[in-house]
Amino acid sequence: MTAYLLAIAVGPVQEFIAAARRTRDLWFGSYVLSEISKAVAKAVKDQGAELIFPAPHTDADLAPGSSLNVANIILAELQTQAPQAVVDAARQASQQCWLRFTEQARREAAAVIDQNIWNDQVDDVIEFYAAWVPHADPQRYQHDRARLMRLLDGRKTCRNFLPTKGRAGVPKSSLDGQRESVLKQEDRSAWPTALRLSSGEQLDVVGLTKRLGTMEAGNDPRYPSVSRVAAEAWLQGLHRQGKLEPLKAACERLVKKGLRKVREASYQYFPYEGTIVYQHRHPDLREELGLAPSDLNEVVSALKKIDTEPDPYLAVLVADGDHMGKAIAQLGSADAHQAFSRALAMFAGEAKAIVERHRGVLVYAGGDDVLAFLPVDQSLDCARALHNTFSERLTNYGMLTFSVGIAIGHFLETLEDLLDYGRAAEQHAKNPQPADGPHQRSRNGLAMHVWKRSGSPIMIRANWSDNPDAHLQDLARWISVQAISGRVAYDLRCIASVYDGWPEEHVREAIQRDTIAIMKRKRPRGDSRMDEIEQLVHDRVHDASSLRRISDELLVASRIAAVMRQSGGEHRSEEVAG
Repeated sequence: MTAYLLAIAVGPVQEFIAAARRTRDLWFGSYVLSEISKAVAKAVKDQGAELIFPAPHTDADLAPGSSLNVANIILAELQTQAPQAVVDAARQASQQCWLRFTEQARREAAAVIDQNIWNDQVDDVIEFYAAWVPHADPQRYQHDRARLMRLLDGRKTCRNFLPTKGRAGVPKSSLDGQRESVLKQEDRSAWPTALRLSSGEQLDVVGLTKRLGTMEAGNDPRYPSVSRVAAEAWLQGLHRQGKLEPLKAACERLVKKGLRKVREASYQYFPYEGTIVYQHRHPDLREELGLAPSDLNEVVSALKKIDTEPDPYLAVLVADGDHMGKAIAQLGSADAHQAFSRALAMFAGEAKAIVERHRGVLVYAGGDDVLAFLPVDQSLDCARALHNTFSERLTNYGMLTFSVGIAIGHFLETLEDLLDYGRAAEQHAKNPQPADGPHQRSRNGLAMHVWKRSGSPIMIRANWSDNPDAHLQDLARWISVQAISGRVAYDLRCIASVYDGWPEEHVREAIQRDTIAIMKRKRPRGDSRMDEIEQLVHDRVHDASSLRRISDELLVASRIAAVMRQSGGEHRSEEVAG
């Protein structure tokens, strides 16, 4: 009997994950893609194949709705004369899984969809590519796997293009513009509130399924919005002070009028849609829920009795393992590859717990990839914990490191922009720029980008070995206790411009002296940390470029400090200190 290596790629990744206007779209698209990939893996295994990636411990791991998150590439070893039969069974399983999700959404929105357009689209969504090569000699695993992946890449470039079934005059989906909207073009006032449609928003079959589909267990995930994540530090601070109950009671009375509750365990002390705590968003909330102006009076009254407003910024964390391709290429057998797959799956499972422990919400953790939304004040601790856990779980594969990008953005930015900011930070973490300093090494980095609603972003980056998380948190604490002014960074930038072009042998002493002088002159009436601040200047400031980096670090730290003050807590826990 001939042995084969089989690889299958499932998609479309862009439509399921990247195209999203709400966090619900983003999370559920990721969930659907994982469930379809899981169904493919189960079908391959049921045909007698030995799964290599993923490498489940038990059959229960491949059951619909299990906690195992499966990436969209399946790798298996076959002992069969008919690999095509295995591929056909896997393709059928992918389509059946997809149709289960779409049918749930179709039933929910049957009254408002155009069934003809729905029928045109629903069977033409899943992308399924397969390749296989003979694998008679286990000693040639590396060679055969490399050849297999080249074939799969080639197959993916030869995409199937079915005849289009477009409809003239029908608006395209607002998520990505690829397909026509399946929604009827009529008055929407009586439509299901679960659709949460913005004015003029259109959804195709994929978008509507992401908006209304339910998990395999039949639960509505009720994924928290970015506004709820942004408000978390402020809510935590009020919760610690015992000031949250009047606001919570007012919100609970609005649930029967449509105010959404989230199911995230760490948010159950205040399980409501985040928009409710931002008064400037109340007009939109009234429109979305169909509320009368007086319906929010009790909430407004409770908010006015609280003398602060929630900070509107959140952190988007995007992380990825480094040198993964090289590590996989060096695996000499299917058994070694299975062990590697299980180590990745263990990390992915722990990543969810780490994000939740830091009061964030995980979008996905597929192998070495992580995407999460976090309160700003928790993002550095979470990044360090993920980095350390990845290193521990993959310690047997010495070349592997873990890069993390954190983008801090306003919750009113489009979700597409927030994701782009996070991905740009991740790429910066992997690839240092000249402005980052002369001793930066590629990969194994942490990058933080702050995107204010006006002006250019602030971007900083360092290698994990330099403990940038501890450094930034120290700066944030100094700003929080008013040992450093949050605005001194702008003065330091001015000083840096004065020293551009100075000879190396003269600049260090002079620029350090001026930097310390401005720090002392601008120091608020808070805790005195001048000894530590002077040591920081002596250690890190030696020319104009290094002073600009300190200035940027202070600007990033001031954003962290603003949220830190609202939460009322210290945030560098010993368990994640590097």
